Amino acid sequence: MKKKTPIPYDFIVNELYELEPTIKRMFGTHSIYIGEKIYFALRESEKNAIDNGIWIATEKKHHQKLFQLFDSLRYFETIPMKKWILLPADVDDFEEIGMELCQMVKDNHPALGTIPTSKKKK
Repeated sequence: MKKKTPIPYDFIVNELYELEPTIKRMFGTHSIYIGEKIYFALRESEKNAIDNGIWIATEKKHHQKLFQLFDSLRYFETIPMKKWILLPADVDDFEEIGMELCQMVKDNHPALGTIPTSKKKK
């Protein structure tokens, strides 16, 4: 039987609770969906720990704006990601920025969230 891992950074899930998020396990993360959009993936792993934190689902066209809003955001160092950006778990303002990102989700900010491409065509 597989061991169920706890959700890291559960303050994110708690903050988004009123939006009724769905949490799915995906690629070693806990992904946060609201409706059909994915907003975050929460990752805490010993493997490639430098890329632990809050993975932010966004489009490339929004990267610069998000980097301007939050100095602590960066691209991944060991995991090849094209659209996603990272709020590293080890930055001093991690929780504060995490809460601000949640507020942006609540405000339906266009820079956050993407609709995943379906692998199955019907």
